[in-house]
Amino acid sequence: MISLKIFGAATLLRWAYVAAMYNAMGERGILGPDSYGYLALAQQQSRMLLASSISGWSWMGSDLSVMPIPLWLWTLCVLAVGDHGALACVLLHGLIDAATCVIIAHLAGTFDRRFALASGFAASLNPTQIVTSGLLYTDTIFLFFAALFLLGCVRWLRHPDIGWAVVAGLSAGAAALSRVVIVPFAIFALLFLAAAALWDWRSLPDRLRQLLVSGCLFGLCLAPILGRNAMQYGYFALTPQTGGHTALWVVPLVKEAKYGTRWQQGVGEIEARVRREFPQETDNPFEQSRRYSQVARAALIELGPAAIAKAWLLGAAINLGAPAAILMPPVMNLPRTGFYSTPGGTMLEKVANFVFQSENALYADILLFGIAGVAVFRGAQMYGLLVLLRQRETIVCLLFLLAWVGFILLVNGPVASPKYRLPIEPSFMVLTGAGLYGLRYRWRRAQPDAMPSKSHP
Repeated sequence: MISLKIFGAATLLRWAYVAAMYNAMGERGILGPDSYGYLALAQQQSRMLLASSISGWSWMGSDLSVMPIPLWLWTLCVLAVGDHGALACVLLHGLIDAATCVIIAHLAGTFDRRFALASGFAASLNPTQIVTSGLLYTDTIFLFFAALFLLGCVRWLRHPDIGWAVVAGLSAGAAALSRVVIVPFAIFALLFLAAAALWDWRSLPDRLRQLLVSGCLFGLCLAPILGRNAMQYGYFALTPQTGGHTALWVVPLVKEAKYGTRWQQGVGEIEARVRREFPQETDNPFEQSRRYSQVARAALIELGPAAIAKAWLLGAAINLGAPAAILMPPVMNLPRTGFYSTPGGTMLEKVANFVFQSENALYADILLFGIAGVAVFRGAQMYGLLVLLRQRETIVCLLFLLAWVGFILLVNGPVASPKYRLPIEPSFMVLTGAGLYGLRYRWRRAQPDAMPSKSHP
């Protein structure tokens, strides 16, 4: 019953948000900068399906950077409602994210069943989830499978069982078929769970067999992507995005952190360097990614570890503190200078100029109000962390969730946006639930007529 209430409340909030955006702006209210390309791919795939022209590897789509699961969910929406496909997609996102809220409640209940309700409703009210689910991006679909993966791993850590091992393996594979960013952490998770299994030597063989099954299921999910890329392009890799992302985003932002060079200038310099070192063009996207990666590695070595650490810390701070409201299309479309175009001698000066000296007063007010709201949430989460640290029986599970937070912040690096922190929201919502329960307990104890309790957080 609690799960149904959380699902219903979350769905209502997300659909109400989508209705408001669509009513105010039409499709522009539910489409971000990358959404138009995603919608075009889904429309193309639906036309191919209707014409029965899908064969070979074409079922995976024509864009190597878009994984099959989001593409096919969007394609089905376009097939179902035609010209209103974008609206159908984000309404489906609302249902998927509502299910994610239920998963988060069960994840929190693994630590303490008293945290489940608060965590689930905190997730249903979470602005980052609501706003992102209202945009045609891959993030909400990925979040669902990532949250299910975290639940499977944490439940297995608490009570090793083949069922939860299967859930963890399949959901990690499905998450990778939505966004490949999870792959390194999924491998780490198998090693983490195997290390945790060493504490009980008597059941070690059985636990290792369960993890072997989980790993095999994960590998089977990745096999089609690896097979296509190896056969068509000669590269045993999952995506050709890595090199371009590192060279055109990470390197310019690290350079900006060190020298104050604007991001646009840094992009131009790295592009020129790639053309100098590789004058002969290639139509193989994986070869192009390799070239970008080679140049990016050399550039990062030249910039040095101090500049890299500075850029990563600033990026993590922005990702953790930026409010989701700035992703809302009405806010995004307010006339102003974008963050990466904002002047500043240092990255900190750039952030200060963007927050406090925006030429659009309304945008600045929304940004500051949103940052204050995020700060309140972070305070509750910090207290929740203290509550969970007192629970010795779940400390390994807590370390696992914190490792996921650290991994996502590490992968994002200096690239900052509220949507990039979305994968860590399940961990944060567990902390929120624990913090809210702990604060409520403290408040009740402070009341003169409070009844004594045998246990406390």
